[in-house]
Amino acid sequence: MTSKPTPPVSIRRQLFRWLLLPLAGILVLTAALGYPIALYPATAAYDWALLDAAYSLSRLLSAKDGSVRLGISPVADMLLRTDHFDHIYYSVHDLNGRLITGDRELPAPPRGSLSSGELLYDGKIGGKDVRVAALLVHPQGVSAVVQVAETTVKRYNLVRQILTGVIFIELLLLITVAALVWFSIGKGLEPLQRLQEDIAARSPRDLRPVPEAHAPVEMHSVVRALNDLLLQLGAALRTQQQFVANAAHQLRTPLAGLRMQVEYGLRQDNPLEWRRTLETLGSVTERTVHLANQLLTLAKTEAGSNQPASMRQLDLRSIVEQVVEQWMPKAIAKNIDLGLGLEPAPMHGDAFLIGELLSNLVDNAISYTPAGGSVTVRSMRRGSATILEVEDSGVGIPEEERGKVFTRFYRVAGSLGEGCGLGLAIVQEIAHLHQGSVTIRSPSGGRGTLVVVRFPAADDSRETANAFDGERVAT
Repeated sequence: MTSKPTPPVSIRRQLFRWLLLPLAGILVLTAALGYPIALYPATAAYDWALLDAAYSLSRLLSAKDGSVRLGISPVADMLLRTDHFDHIYYSVHDLNGRLITGDRELPAPPRGSLSSGELLYDGKIGGKDVRVAALLVHPQGVSAVVQVAETTVKRYNLVRQILTGVIFIELLLLITVAALVWFSIGKGLEPLQRLQEDIAARSPRDLRPVPEAHAPVEMHSVVRALNDLLLQLGAALRTQQQFVANAAHQLRTPLAGLRMQVEYGLRQDNPLEWRRTLETLGSVTERTVHLANQLLTLAKTEAGSNQPASMRQLDLRSIVEQVVEQWMPKAIAKNIDLGLGLEPAPMHGDAFLIGELLSNLVDNAISYTPAGGSVTVRSMRRGSATILEVEDSGVGIPEEERGKVFTRFYRVAGSLGEGCGLGLAIVQEIAHLHQGSVTIRSPSGGRGTLVVVRFPAADDSRETANAFDGERVAT
């Protein structure tokens, strides 16, 4: 099952969410706290008006013979009950709850709640919500309870108006803040946009460093990393261009020789001359094929510079056996003693590339060793290193030249071999690919060359894989 690709991350959207969500939460909290604060004084005004009506009504009470009477005229009664939105109710009771005058439907105040002399409470009349003001009065020493109630239409209308106003203001603030945040983020990201446009406007070969002044301070580390990458790409591009130029030069010479030999052979009528021409063509073709193979190997090594996928545990000893077997005919033809000194040498690597490395070393050793000489290949493990040694009894490499022979297409002046100067460059590339190192020394006998390649050793407690599993080493 393939995982879904991660969607691209937008800095603008993330900043917008991170800034707007807390702001929206603050606005909602402000509205939640501000609503009751604004509602209380607004509704309290209606309560005070209701209490005023109750006090006004209490002033019309009188007592005679222990009985309380309400002296209100029909006109005053009409004025008291007149309200465009709500219904008004009033009543007067004695302390026993007996109705003296007014509306019988009013809900009685909770028992014992009038100890302070006045009370505001909620109730219902005919299924409708009402707000009730109750007073405990004592006209001429006779106690009575005065109640005035009204429905809550005005109150609910006020609540809706306040709530609508609060929501409208909060939405307006939220939209304004969102627009300001979005605009501010856009302004803050403008340097990144300019940086992107600057890079996008460049040609593929323009690898100049990006000026840090064009980027915000927070992006300087990214710009420095990008500039480091551009420097590496520039160096790699220059190396590649130099390599292509050298390769073209190296191929041009044998190809020109092939053409000259073909033209020469076509002009001959003597079969012996044809044979000599074909032999020369074969020799030149062999060198050209060898050069092409080395160029392809070098290209393959560079392409896998981030470590190839075929890296696995292997035993260097088995690779040495197979490579030496392949070069044995050339050694015999040149009367060179090609010997082995093998010990277990576990390592982690690409079997094909390790074979190419060893093949180049053995080829060089045979090519630069005079007839009757010797070449010895050894594998061993010493501590945390797996070591490969190729020793020959040839003319050797002068000490001042040993650092130069790893340069591509470099050949020691006056050398006997017919190589193209790529063998040791390939060896070094493959060794570095395996976190290894290559050194050139003089053998203990003093004559010849000893090439030592050191690799990190693998854990040989595990089962080492067969070195090639059917792969062949190209020579």
